[in-house]
Amino acid sequence: MDAFMLSGNQHVRRSSAPKVSLASRNHIESMDAGLTSVAGAQEVIRDMLSRRSVTKLILGHNTLGDEGCEELFGFLSSEAGRKYKIAEISLNSNHIGNRGLLAISRYLQDNTTLKELFLQNNAFVGDANVALVFALSINASRLDTLSLATNDSLADTFVASFCSVLDTPYFREIHLSVCGLTQAATPHLVEYITSPRCHLQVLKLNGNQLRVRGVWPIVRSIRYANYTLLRMELYATGLSNQPDESDLSSEEDSGQHSSRWQDVETDLKRSLIRNSTLKNLVEREALALLRYSRLLLLRPKVRDASPATHIISPCSESCSCVQVSNTALFSSIGQPYPLSVTPSPSHGFFPFARLPTELQLHVLSFLAPILSVPQRLRIFTYASSSSTLPTLLPCLSNGGCIPDPASPQFTLGGPAAGGFGVSSSIMLRKRGGGSVSACANGKCMGAGNSVLCRKEAERSQWLTEVRCTAFELEDEDAGTREY
Repeated sequence: MDAFMLSGNQHVRRSSAPKVSLASRNHIESMDAGLTSVAGAQEVIRDMLSRRSVTKLILGHNTLGDEGCEELFGFLSSEAGRKYKIAEISLNSNHIGNRGLLAISRYLQDNTTLKELFLQNNAFVGDANVALVFALSINASRLDTLSLATNDSLADTFVASFCSVLDTPYFREIHLSVCGLTQAATPHLVEYITSPRCHLQVLKLNGNQLRVRGVWPIVRSIRYANYTLLRMELYATGLSNQPDESDLSSEEDSGQHSSRWQDVETDLKRSLIRNSTLKNLVEREALALLRYSRLLLLRPKVRDASPATHIISPCSESCSCVQVSNTALFSSIGQPYPLSVTPSPSHGFFPFARLPTELQLHVLSFLAPILSVPQRLRIFTYASSSSTLPTLLPCLSNGGCIPDPASPQFTLGGPAAGGFGVSSSIMLRKRGGGSVSACANGKCMGAGNSVLCRKEAERSQWLTEVRCTAFELEDEDAGTREY
């Protein structure tokens, strides 16, 4: 709104500053802004240097080309550019070729902040060496989402090299729609999808000429050996067309490839629903196992001053080990173990600690029967280490959670535990009485979910670190099936 100021006998009209949201102040959005080559990149760099922080760089529909891309990412890879913790970069439709892709690869090396990279509709060409370098740079980063859609010159050559070395637990989503892929790319996609290197949750292959012969092996590989994918798109891949001679090249496969595309879609949908259901169970059991493992496995070390006369019971160093004599140890073999609920300074308050480590872990495994043995061991290792305990010092931030002021539950009152307060006067209350956390259902700021609950983010990061984000099949022959 305009403001009026009195200056002598005159009224001076002053326009208020344009309203800018707090979140967008860290965003540089220059879509279709006429940015060209090196000059355009330097303009973006000047804009970045005028800001304290930049979290999003949206530069789609310009003509930076290879020269501008090298200039921009040369700065981002420098010491001055690395201070900007950019989480999302969009360079759609910028006429960038393989030289620019190599510059992006150098920036991705050891980059732990960039999560989303959008490179649709550029001028990339399928080159095995460039694809190899790009995949290795992704392995050395924390990239979560990559879009290479509508780069129709990438073709099967890119996929063959890219998928052969891709190996990172953080990579969850890739878009390869309209990339000129054919049935020749199917074996490479299947090999990656069925390998333990794959942690993809979203795969988009729309607009490629895979046809029935190329799609069937992918769908079957998901059914038998992939439990990570939650969403897959295969629109306009020739699946609904009538099989041609290439699809029916052998009598063995003719009946299978002549199936209707609806059957393929149904099979894929069932596999994805299965993966989603198992993922929820795995995450739930992993969190429950951590809760009890932390209590039972994390114990102070107790060492005896005279090890010559005593030996340590068969348990790990993090256990409260029991000192027993040689005679008592051998005489107790084969005898029932007397469990006592009476606390003992030497044995601890819980006799479970006196059991051998193998038995302790075996008992705990019943709390998470759906987890694989490696998943349980990773949780046990994490839970038994004191280095993974949270810091005792209080956090100086507000927790990263901002309640939605428009919520009917947002009321004025005294400070609430776990909530977000302004001058210790704002809290969240239930209508029926009592307080409620500012992060209901793990999300904040209303239906838009513009702020992710800090606890939810930390929980998701921990599940990724211990690789408990998907079901793990322990069948040794699962990876040797023919698809």
